[in-house]
Amino acid sequence: MTDGLVLDTQFLKFLLPELCLTIGVLMVMVLTIAKTRHNADEHGALAVVSMLFSLGALALLGYNFKQFVDTNPSLIVHLSQPFLGGTLANVPEPETFLYATIRGDFLSYMIRGLLLLGLVVIIPFSTKYLEKRTAIMGDYYLLVMGATLGGMVLALANDLILLFVGLETLSITSYILAGYLRRQRASAEASFKYLVYGGVATAFFLFGTSLIYGLTGSTNLQEVTQGLLDYSAMTHPTLVLMVLMVMATVLFKLSIAPFQMWTPDVYEGAPTPVAAFLSVVSKTAAFALLIRMFSYAFLGFADIWQPVMMLLAVVSMIVGNVVALKQTSLKRLLAYSTIAHAGYMLLGIVVLSVDGLSSTLYYLLAYLFMNLGAFAAVLYVENAIGSDQLSDISGLLGKRPGLVLGLSVCLLSLAGIPITAGFFAKFFLFRAVIAAGNEHMWLILFALLTSTISLYYYLNPMRLMIVGEPSKVVEGLAPSSDTPMPLTLATVATIVLGVWASIFLNATDLTARQLLASSPPIKVEPPAVSQHLLIPAPSHQDQAALHGHQ
Repeated sequence: MTDGLVLDTQFLKFLLPELCLTIGVLMVMVLTIAKTRHNADEHGALAVVSMLFSLGALALLGYNFKQFVDTNPSLIVHLSQPFLGGTLANVPEPETFLYATIRGDFLSYMIRGLLLLGLVVIIPFSTKYLEKRTAIMGDYYLLVMGATLGGMVLALANDLILLFVGLETLSITSYILAGYLRRQRASAEASFKYLVYGGVATAFFLFGTSLIYGLTGSTNLQEVTQGLLDYSAMTHPTLVLMVLMVMATVLFKLSIAPFQMWTPDVYEGAPTPVAAFLSVVSKTAAFALLIRMFSYAFLGFADIWQPVMMLLAVVSMIVGNVVALKQTSLKRLLAYSTIAHAGYMLLGIVVLSVDGLSSTLYYLLAYLFMNLGAFAAVLYVENAIGSDQLSDISGLLGKRPGLVLGLSVCLLSLAGIPITAGFFAKFFLFRAVIAAGNEHMWLILFALLTSTISLYYYLNPMRLMIVGEPSKVVEGLAPSSDTPMPLTLATVATIVLGVWASIFLNATDLTARQLLASSPPIKVEPPAVSQHLLIPAPSHQDQAALHGHQ
């Protein structure tokens, strides 16, 4: 046995995807600094380098996951067969690395995979858009890769400090990306608004986590969760404030009403690839934070946050869908759409069930492709006609049939029309909420009502493109039947996720079971502690010793 600090290098293998992406960021930075001129060839080279390192990180993540699955043979059967639901008896225990600051579980693998998939789709359709609008390209690639890296850290963090580092890495790079076209007033305004609102949300998170540390004396999530058990049956104002502060930060990142004020203006003013990134990659990372904190650390305080989240989920569905009806810009329409979909996905968290969490994770997977496809189509429409206004896309089918087909499939999926991934995402989610108990039926009624309302603003752009009279800008377009590769990929994935939904649902079900199985039991009796929360709660051993003495 040796003295001193002993460092387990096993965590390096687990972090290979993050290390690969970090090297990619540094490589793009060096190439950007070394450039002596701006031309299309250099832009293409930077995109290729960024893409290679992103694909490399995705491949390394897949390799790590394969090795993890190979050590548990029963998982292979479970993940490869449809409709196996709860047949797996023993869910593998999560791994921890680097003094338990990093958590290796199915959730970390899944969220990191979704983030990298989003990055791989976003990079290709960003190049042509930015080439027309700026001569500075390298900064964009290193920022979008850095933001993804922050989201990946957020997904694997098992410590409050590391959670904050990941959150800020994602947030700060997102603020800069929103204002990337700094010579455009709308882009600069979007960045400033996002920065101001985001700074307040960060302050809330720090204040809430400082209360957590004060109560538990630890920043490790497992120790925090165990420490908070002693207060789980209490509703002291300090505890309520702690939970609400952290909740405000997460709901801001998810654009849940009433924390959605920044979303439409930022999405409209930011470059379209950045709006796509914020709507999918950033939101996926925020859901990782939400699940880590409220389905694990704060599970014992469900009586505090569950009613609030239920109400805000309904408000988000109403605000997002109703206000979207009045939008004349495709980007603003999709911005309000993200608000509504965040409300739907929140339902799976608040019902506190395996099926609910599993359906939310499947919804995230489906949402990634259908929303990225919609934004990709909007981007190519902007490049073609110079506008994203609904009146300008009228009659587009005659000039861009491939583009209209891809956008139509993604819009139908967002609306929840069979046989798309969006339909099954809502079906599984609503089924899980119904199974959670009759007391949640009112949530389903609002969800179905608002989903019906959304049909109008999703189908209206399709009506204009297919049967509308060609607008002046569309009449001036040269006919083309080409469909951009990113849009094709997103469209095909949207259909595949719907047709083979059960296979993917097995993976999300396993993720939910592992997370909730590792959560501690909830106390039902209030502990004998000071209601002023100035005296630490006695441990179970201390209480036993006290009873023995008596």
